Amino acid sequence: MALKAVDKHHRLILLGLFGWRLFNALITRTFFQADEFWQALEPAHFKAFGYGGLTWEWNNGLRSYAFPFLLEIAYRLARLVSKGCQYHWGEDRGDKVEYYCVIIFPKVMMAFIAALGELYTILFVKKLYLLTFDKTDDKKPHDDWNVEKITIILSVTNFFNCFLITRTFINSFEMSLTSAALYYWDWTGGDEVFTTNFTKSLCIAVFACLQRPTNGLIWIIFGSRLIWNLFVKSQYGKVLRLIGKVAFWFALVCSINMIIDYHFYNENIFPPLNFLRFNVLSPLSTFYGANQWHFHITQSLPLILNYTIPLFCLGLTYGRHSDVLTQIKIVIGFNLIAYSMLSHKEFRFVYPLQPLLVLISTFGALKLQENNVLKHCFLLLAPLGSIIAAFLLCWYHESGTIAVMKYLHDRPVVDSIGFIMPCHSTPWQSYLHRNDIKSLWAITCDPPLHLMGDPDASAKLPYYMDESDFLYDDISGFIERNFPLLDINSSKRHTYQYEWPRLLVVFQHLENAYIKEHLKDNAYVEETRFFNSLVHWDSRREGDVIVYRKL
Repeated sequence: MALKAVDKHHRLILLGLFGWRLFNALITRTFFQADEFWQALEPAHFKAFGYGGLTWEWNNGLRSYAFPFLLEIAYRLARLVSKGCQYHWGEDRGDKVEYYCVIIFPKVMMAFIAALGELYTILFVKKLYLLTFDKTDDKKPHDDWNVEKITIILSVTNFFNCFLITRTFINSFEMSLTSAALYYWDWTGGDEVFTTNFTKSLCIAVFACLQRPTNGLIWIIFGSRLIWNLFVKSQYGKVLRLIGKVAFWFALVCSINMIIDYHFYNENIFPPLNFLRFNVLSPLSTFYGANQWHFHITQSLPLILNYTIPLFCLGLTYGRHSDVLTQIKIVIGFNLIAYSMLSHKEFRFVYPLQPLLVLISTFGALKLQENNVLKHCFLLLAPLGSIIAAFLLCWYHESGTIAVMKYLHDRPVVDSIGFIMPCHSTPWQSYLHRNDIKSLWAITCDPPLHLMGDPDASAKLPYYMDESDFLYDDISGFIERNFPLLDINSSKRHTYQYEWPRLLVVFQHLENAYIKEHLKDNAYVEETRFFNSLVHWDSRREGDVIVYRKL
């Protein structure tokens, strides 16, 4: 996504964006969703250091490794810095530097990716404004810097950007890729399809689709409209040449992506196909939850827009006679409908639409420029509140699940650690970064992969229970079946799934439901606890994160 021949003005903007997002990344010390760690940092850590946690997706080839590969580069740089420090200052100090770099370097990488994505969003909005303003009802266009300034404000203060953009989610990477592809796209209706810029757009868009095949929902509309315009102009030869160009670059980008995947899997594999089989062509994706059909319309879109909802609504009236803006509105609507048809829904799934949402919102904000009261409200007061709210969540809510892993890293030698909590409630080796622990385990929640291809999968799925389900369905029964008795005088009747660890990590919910009565002050004593949340949507994760030590 490198920018070529960017003028000094935009280099300064990029530098400012990078500084802002680096600050954003460094103050983020909370847990949002497991994929931030388990689908990005963990496989990268595994490849760079030789140990880490791999989920069933990575063991079954559902994920492309291209995004974690960037994080692997950050980790390998951390190792290189550590070795230099060990050589000059000794092993102990080198190890401390390595851990610091393991935490910080991926954040630096994400800050840079985020800054690039936001710069491309700014350039994209400016490009389309210049392309469309003379076709709108606005007779007095605004100057270029005013458009850029408003776009910058709306992007850098956006609540969802501040909360998510520097986290190691594939969706954040996908959003930045989409921004770049949109900027380089041919918005003339076919006059630039054989330019270098359009080639860049094709390559970036294909690459984004290989990371998450659902990104193709954006390009179906834009691509179809582009080809339609060429047909209308009777440029049939150009259509054939364009199809050949798309096929060539698709094959080339796929080949490069497969080389990266081979680096991780050590075999030729095509993860997008496995991804589609599980998430679209089978009902198993609902194993991780199903939402109401209107979730993305009534929850995802308002959350991503946040304080710019009125600006977005106003912007929808801008450019009613512009074919380009009509395409963009159709793409937004089409994607919301398509994602609504999938049972499993999460806010971040529609995050790649953010550049288009910022575009519409910026055009809406331009209409408020002559109203000083509204202008100051939407471009000063509301953005400030948005930043404060996002940064509070980044710093405060669900911080215990991160803090406990750093504590366990710093703790003196321990032979065993166990996590009895809902699966993937904490990061793993990406924050623990210790390979000297003989027994390290957590409760699992693998989906019923044996139902793949089963015609009765939909009927059987509601009755499937993973290990986490069995635990919280009957905590005492689960402990009795899977752990030996804690009475030192008792003899083992058989081999158990788990052994009681030296350190036991739980949420406060489990302390109230089981430990206070069965373990506390008997077999285990509390060693420390970390604040995690005042309230939580999942009652099993409520309260503090507690570390118990076996007596």
